[in-house]
Amino acid sequence: MDDAAAQSEKRIRGLSVSYGIGIGNVAFYQDESRPIQRTKIRSNDVKSEIERFRRAVQESVAELSDLVAGKDADPGETINDIFSLQLLILEQSSFTANVEALITSEHLNSEWALKTVSDESILKQSAVTDPHLSEKRLDIEDVRDRLHSALKGVKNERSISYDGKVVFARELKPSAMLELSKNKPAAVITERGGWTSHASILARELRMPMVSGIRNLSNFASEGTEVIVDGDSGTIIIGAAGNTLETYSSRLKTSSYQEELPALPASSQTVDGHQIIIRANVDIPEAYEQARRFGAEGIGLFRSESLISRPGRIPSEDAQVKAYREIADVAGDAGVRIRTFDISIDRLNGNETQTEANPSLGLRSIRLSLDEQVHFRIQIRAILRAASDRKIDILLPMVSGVSEILQTKEVIKDEVSRLKSAGISIGEPRLGAMIEVPSGVLMANEIVRMVDFIALGTNDLVQYLLAVDRDNDSVAEWYQTLHPAVIRAISTVLSAGAAADKKVIICGEMAGSPFYAPVLIGLGARELSMNINSISQIRRLVSSITLVQTETLISKISLCETSDETESTLRSFYADHWSDIFPSGSIALNTANQIKN
Repeated sequence: MDDAAAQSEKRIRGLSVSYGIGIGNVAFYQDESRPIQRTKIRSNDVKSEIERFRRAVQESVAELSDLVAGKDADPGETINDIFSLQLLILEQSSFTANVEALITSEHLNSEWALKTVSDESILKQSAVTDPHLSEKRLDIEDVRDRLHSALKGVKNERSISYDGKVVFARELKPSAMLELSKNKPAAVITERGGWTSHASILARELRMPMVSGIRNLSNFASEGTEVIVDGDSGTIIIGAAGNTLETYSSRLKTSSYQEELPALPASSQTVDGHQIIIRANVDIPEAYEQARRFGAEGIGLFRSESLISRPGRIPSEDAQVKAYREIADVAGDAGVRIRTFDISIDRLNGNETQTEANPSLGLRSIRLSLDEQVHFRIQIRAILRAASDRKIDILLPMVSGVSEILQTKEVIKDEVSRLKSAGISIGEPRLGAMIEVPSGVLMANEIVRMVDFIALGTNDLVQYLLAVDRDNDSVAEWYQTLHPAVIRAISTVLSAGAAADKKVIICGEMAGSPFYAPVLIGLGARELSMNINSISQIRRLVSSITLVQTETLISKISLCETSDETESTLRSFYADHWSDIFPSGSIALNTANQIKN
């Protein structure tokens, strides 16, 4: 690369929230909302004004119901959940009642009453310290905007085209992301929004590359400036040199988000003959049908909380049995591992006032299940019943030691006895523990002896090990997947599994990343479970490398003392040994020009 051209490049590192490559001209997202006018209405017009507001509510409910049913955007189960929450705001909260009360008491027009109530709700929600809950303000804003559009008698659609553009926005609401997807932008960049923000979830579901945490893009790029968005590394490149642009254009053609891909290898086996089992993380049976076509061998992680359509709506035992049988039937002999409800207290009971200052460290996952055993026992019975004549395993989330396993075994023992006494046919599901907190790593040898298999959740492991909120873009720089402590923790768990001859399956985002997968394989991982969009890439990667090479790679990074050093070592190794898999430039990022922001 020409030195002058290289110096002109600006590389800004953000947070990768949706994989893929996007190349296009910058388009700054324009909010088309207009100022709301405050108008006083006459006393005898209050009734008709409330009726006008109610018609807007009915229209908005119909629109959201279509989105939930998949009539408008063909959304997946995750998208369904997002818009179900907005339906909940309209149908079952006090939100609309408060608007009507304000119209009645203050004789205000619907638009201003809606603005007043929504502003108060948004302010209250923004004050919540937990980012997962504070982000609900975007759903309130989305509902407000939809109602305003209905009151004006216009569709909730945008006139601006972003086709082929790299769209930059401070923050995006769910509906805005859906509208953008219809324009087919090349990529999305935002200032705010973590991995679990609704915009990020939608970007992944809609297969749009997206990077978050980029501050003040207008300081570096103007409207129309050509930008490269590397959603795999969380980097954006402004003023790319010719070689860089050529490299990324080549990567774009083989991106995991492109339709045309080379034929898949026959099996996920390394060049030197070692089988790597690739499984799928899914929420609905239909998703596994696609995963199986890509070569998935069973479901490594079924997120049972996906069955909870709305907070507090825990499915009945029979409903769960039906759902587990359906997912097990599509998985067949390859089997499914059902993770018990991985939720916090507010989602269990639907009571938003019963939240915690720091839910990530509070009553959640297996702790909540053991504390609220009525729901846990219902779920265990449902799994036992569904496992009759089907290959189903139980996976406990966020296990910190052997005590949770011992208590769970007592629950299972009790429910087995009850079901057998009632003459109900049951299966014998294996029991697994998900290790994602430091104490679980340190107790791995003891935990593995108590269970039939181990699952390692790398996303939360990095978060808890490094004390970094993975959804907070302001500390994205400290969320270091390649931190030596993370590498050692993964090695510790894999070694514990090998010593006890128990399987360990890696379930986090590392498993689905071509950049990290060789590290996991070199550390001893033989089972990887990932989201559907990653399966094809990882199968191709596995069939192009040798186990010996990955073990050599581990011997090199084991000497590294920082995350940056580890990353640099990986990039050099990939360029030297796997240049056909990782073309020059796609991994050898010019970090000298990287801007910290």
